[in-house]
Amino acid sequence: MGVFVVIELNRTYGFWRQRSGSIPAEEPAESQLLSNELTSTPDDGVVNIFAGDDPGLQLMDLDGDPILLSDFKGKPVLINFWATWCPPCLEEMPLIETYAIRHEEELVVLAINAGENENVVREFVSTHDFSFNILLDPANSAVKKFFVYGYPTTMFFDEAGNIQSTHIGELNEDLLVNYLFKIGIGK
Repeated sequence: MGVFVVIELNRTYGFWRQRSGSIPAEEPAESQLLSNELTSTPDDGVVNIFAGDDPGLQLMDLDGDPILLSDFKGKPVLINFWATWCPPCLEEMPLIETYAIRHEEELVVLAINAGENENVVREFVSTHDFSFNILLDPANSAVKKFFVYGYPTTMFFDEAGNIQSTHIGELNEDLLVNYLFKIGIGK
């Protein structure tokens, strides 16, 4: 099982590096060194979050309002996939909150809960006072669409909606500042 997880994480990392332009398309992604299964990018992969919202991808906020990623066109977006049972997720959320407040006029922060019951998420949110958008993904539709294999996973999109970075694991302040700089925050 551990080998499978490592292979999948490497495939995801290589996929996103190739999709974001961090490595040239003709250079084999690191994931292809482990497996030849990923020779091209999936048709339903997320390259640009503003290019046509998928009507089958239903993300709701805690007020029951649907959230469309296209609503945030023109602003950099941080998407954080998390779960209430994930200790690193809980550790990094106050840091994300600090930067969400600090850059509230220029940065959109979306925290997508991975597959948990709405009541569990509401109970968690009631004990914390986060100002960023908490979104529900009870069927893990967004998790699948964004190829999330571990929590927390944080993705950074520029104002054009193109992915610039993906971080799997807990963020620290130095990492967060660097990723935000890549999407035009804190220049």
